[in-house]
Amino acid sequence: MNRHTKADILRAGIAAPSADNSQPWQFAWSGDELDLRIDASRSGGVSDTRYVLSDLAAGACLENMIIHARSLGYAADLQTFPRDEDALWVARIRWRRDPEWNSSEPLAGAIERRHTDRSFPWRGPIAAQTQARLDAQARLIPGQQLYWPQTSPERKASLRIIRQAETLRFRSPALHAELFSSIRFAAGWQNGCEEGLAPATLAVEPPMRPVFQALRRPALMRMLNRIGAASGLGWRSAWLPIRLSPGLCLLVIPSTARSDVLAGGRALQRVWLQATLDGLSVQPYAAAGVLSLGFVPVEPAFQPPLSRLGSALSELCAPGCGLVFLRLGYARSAPSSRSGRRALASFGAFP
Repeated sequence: MNRHTKADILRAGIAAPSADNSQPWQFAWSGDELDLRIDASRSGGVSDTRYVLSDLAAGACLENMIIHARSLGYAADLQTFPRDEDALWVARIRWRRDPEWNSSEPLAGAIERRHTDRSFPWRGPIAAQTQARLDAQARLIPGQQLYWPQTSPERKASLRIIRQAETLRFRSPALHAELFSSIRFAAGWQNGCEEGLAPATLAVEPPMRPVFQALRRPALMRMLNRIGAASGLGWRSAWLPIRLSPGLCLLVIPSTARSDVLAGGRALQRVWLQATLDGLSVQPYAAAGVLSLGFVPVEPAFQPPLSRLGSALSELCAPGCGLVFLRLGYARSAPSSRSGRRALASFGAFP
């Protein structure tokens, strides 16, 4: 595998999504073997306890690389979590020429086009055949599946769970600090940035932008929460966009094991790429799933609602574990701003 091909594979990898655009990946090549590690400096936050969000992002990165390499005629021999005592070492991939190579790899064409869209309302409906294609992509990764709330009670329960999780992100001081630390307000409301969340990507209405920016101050957030601000923000960020969109599904993984979360990231990416090919816009909501797994150390005052959140989500998708909700629909146009990426050289040693 030549240097140009290796660079192309890495570029496909870093095009994957990550929580708050943290890009927590590190690469190291040795011949045709590639090690994927979690970047300690870009992981381990309060919501990333036990590396749930980083494993999810690593899985998406892995799947992008595998898909792109397959389009170039390479197969991947994958070993996940090669050393138990090294929590940051996610995978070792050995690339080899695929004797059964077929140049047709449709998902590869969607890697650079895939993006998060926070706009609304979205049009529908989403055809049964489209849902079936998304289901099939999830199931290609063993143990992974999509749950679609079909009835009105199921959809209302899902909406309630997502809103409660998003509300908690503004109520808990630890989660609030983590959320606003990822937003690069210095970039302004018109520009992008290569890491973190550019305000321009958040779809905040112009009249509300000064208020939203002011909410990063803990004292103001605490004061406004006395009159229910967090609940209102949860309504605006989750309930309203989902209520005005035709599609909602939940990625369900078999267990909370790191290997299953990593596989969940791979399935998530396949579903998202297929949705992109089908012309669907996608917005992920990971807070409900991640918080319900029970690893996030929020303040004691918020442990009871966190426990109720986990129980409610379990009722929807037991015996599996709900990991990420996806809002789906057909937007009138693509978002004008997208999250950027760091330079390839910043992700580690490259021969």
